[in-house]
Amino acid sequence: MRLPGGAPAAWWAAIVIACALVVSASAQVMPPPRIIHLDQFTCAEFGSVSPEGRDRILIYLDGYVAGMRRQIIWDERAEGELIDRAASLCKADPSQTLLSAFQRATKGERSHAD
Repeated sequence: MRLPGGAPAAWWAAIVIACALVVSASAQVMPPPRIIHLDQFTCAEFGSVSPEGRDRILIYLDGYVAGMRRQIIWDERAEGELIDRAASLCKADPSQTLLSAFQRATKGERSHAD
């Protein structure tokens, strides 16, 4: 069967399907990146972030705190322990900011549960 203008129906069907796929793909656009104010972002809010987002935030905060201390050496074990202490402090008080937990962890503070 040919449609008006001489184009075969299969050709038009392929165009319609391609357009539908483009529209469908554009409907699945990723949400815009989050902007987080470190002085307001609580441990409870951190718990609701996706695992990938949590990793990114932890990497950023670890570097932020290291920069504040003018630390120029990255020690995997020490940084892991810092993150573990901050996580423990967050679990003990989810209402505090994540930045506060990191700052307290850099001073060697631990939660009472540890």
